[in-house]
Amino acid sequence: MNDGSDGNGDESDGTGNGNGTGNESNGTGNESGNESDGGEENESSAAAAAIDYGELIDDFQDGGGWFAGGDVQITPDDSEAVVGEHSLRVESESDVATIAWAAASPLDFSDQYLSMAVKVAAPVGGRLQLDVRAPGSSDRVVSTRHLPPGVDDWFRVDFGYTRGIGSPNFERVQEVRLEMVAPDGGPIQYWVDDFRATPARDESNVIMAFYGGLESHYETVFPLLEERGWTGVAAVSQDLLNRSGRLSIDQLREMRDAGWEVCSFPQHAGRLPQLDAEEQRRVIENNRDYLANRGFEDGSRHFFAPYNTMNTDTLNVLRDTHELGFLFGGNSSGIPPTGRHTVSAINGGDYDSSRAAILRADIHNQVVVPYFEEVGEEGMAVEDFEAQLDRIEDNSYGSGLVPITPSELLEYY
Repeated sequence: MNDGSDGNGDESDGTGNGNGTGNESNGTGNESGNESDGGEENESSAAAAAIDYGELIDDFQDGGGWFAGGDVQITPDDSEAVVGEHSLRVESESDVATIAWAAASPLDFSDQYLSMAVKVAAPVGGRLQLDVRAPGSSDRVVSTRHLPPGVDDWFRVDFGYTRGIGSPNFERVQEVRLEMVAPDGGPIQYWVDDFRATPARDESNVIMAFYGGLESHYETVFPLLEERGWTGVAAVSQDLLNRSGRLSIDQLREMRDAGWEVCSFPQHAGRLPQLDAEEQRRVIENNRDYLANRGFEDGSRHFFAPYNTMNTDTLNVLRDTHELGFLFGGNSSGIPPTGRHTVSAINGGDYDSSRAAILRADIHNQVVVPYFEEVGEEGMAVEDFEAQLDRIEDNSYGSGLVPITPSELLEYY
């Protein structure tokens, strides 16, 4: 399906948000109520944000080659570090804080994915953008990631691209710009560390996730995907099954037997960040165990965040209980993602806003995770859903994205 772009123009950022059947956008407010108290907990979160594969680009030991303008202050910080002895603290009183890094000589980032460890004090739930540029050129690719709305401790951001301007040359990268945006105004304070490149794959992938265990996922979506030989993810909540308008266990088993994965989506508990850490753990473990005990062991290892919200407590629980975690971020990720429990998803139910992230994932051999809620009736029109499938399967920017499950994504680690 040709979407009418040459793949190099200025595209939308693919961050449209849905708020249909119990799954709202990530928002930008701090819902965490969860301050880092340093010590052992801080060391543990920093360790969880570090990776030991790929190539280290910068460990910020002396501030690196980063510079800032305007009122933005950057400071090597030995009280916060993921690797080595320092991270880089970035502060600004305004609502945008941009820093830049210039390599002494051009670097070759072709066939590589970029990622970074990030900790945000303000605004928790802001927007982080990475620009990659060639020497003396305005040609660039851009990654825009909406950050988890309640996570105020270290986690990793995978820079899946959402926009391209001109014809950037990844073999000669001279400059990288990092911009934090506070949608509701400043001040801004965050830290970065462990900037890395990991090897790219030669195939692009898609994980198609269907939230809420809705009847249309079996009646409408399941046969449409079967026609193409595709599988998907049914992200379900234990107390919302076997009801009118919802899937039954028997239907889920039929979908599982066709290759689908049934994953955890404890929507019945409401917004997890409103619960304390102990109660979040109980809810998350119960939903996981409910699925595992009914024959969905593989899918129960993976978590999709209800209402696209989590806080630091949620993230810490997921690191103990699940292999992968997904929530709205608005971009794609490298294969495999380096942030295993904050993998970015996009709103696949919004046909227009999801376009750029899907096409860019195909161009750059990344994995994109579109989520869908109701298909048909009052949700996404069936014809738009089928057009979305066409876009994923056949477009003029790549060879098409190959559908996989979360467990198949794990195989890349």
